[in-house]
Amino acid sequence: MKPNELKDKTIPDALKIPDDGFAITTAEPWVKHKIQLVRQYLTAFVTALSGQVDEVIFVDLYAKNGLCCLGARKDIFPGIPFMALQQNLPISKYVLCESDGEQARVLKIRTNRYFKEKNIVLLTGKPEELIDKIKMYVSEPRKDHRVATICVADAFGLEPGFETLRQLSDYDFTFLIPFTFHLGKKIDYKFYLRSEKEKVAYLLGQAPESNLSEKNIGSNGVFYKQLIQNWERKMEELGMNTSVSTHKLDSGLMEMPTYSICLFAKKYSARAIQLDALAGSHIQFALFNQN
Repeated sequence: MKPNELKDKTIPDALKIPDDGFAITTAEPWVKHKIQLVRQYLTAFVTALSGQVDEVIFVDLYAKNGLCCLGARKDIFPGIPFMALQQNLPISKYVLCESDGEQARVLKIRTNRYFKEKNIVLLTGKPEELIDKIKMYVSEPRKDHRVATICVADAFGLEPGFETLRQLSDYDFTFLIPFTFHLGKKIDYKFYLRSEKEKVAYLLGQAPESNLSEKNIGSNGVFYKQLIQNWERKMEELGMNTSVSTHKLDSGLMEMPTYSICLFAKKYSARAIQLDALAGSHIQFALFNQN
């Protein structure tokens, strides 16, 4: 899919959090647009399932502290978990995961202060360590209770690993993954294929010796494209349908002209959800079945 030119529809201003002195994630300007895209995907997912399920659950595997800023604690705006929490969507539960203890502590303080009315579960640890806990808090689909779970994984790194996604896919999770990581002149494809080959193998669920071949790549762009293609292929082996959108990028950390957002779904059409999300449509949806 060609890079999408979306009209600038700003994230709702329902939540205004001042600088509270706690940790805030410093971000580049393009991150605001990425969060807007995630918002549109989330809205499209919920809209597409109207009348089909009884419950929607939101999972964020890399929630951080909930807030981002541009520059020295200026222009503070919601990160992905707080963006999701402030939307007026019929989501029954929010499961937020964070591996860093201090970030998780700040996330807890902020969710308690600003989102007391929401059903939030906070889990501290790496996603691969939290599989059982995540499943404990996510309702298992039954014949008399249909559940849809959308899982966002925005790690800015070669994560999550394929094995983590495989285990969560047993519960019919739909995965939304902005695929971004350090990639440029200094930290290039050769660095990943030499020094970080274990991480590449972990991402793709392969043995290190089965990784991409350096001699067949030749550039960061080809490396990035082949990672996406390999990842899609592995997810398709799990019975998931996939859809990838490509968006313009202006970053000093990822020196690429574009980056991709991957949507993997087992029960639903990833392509249809993507098309709705990128059309920026806001279809009115009925309440879920409350019987």
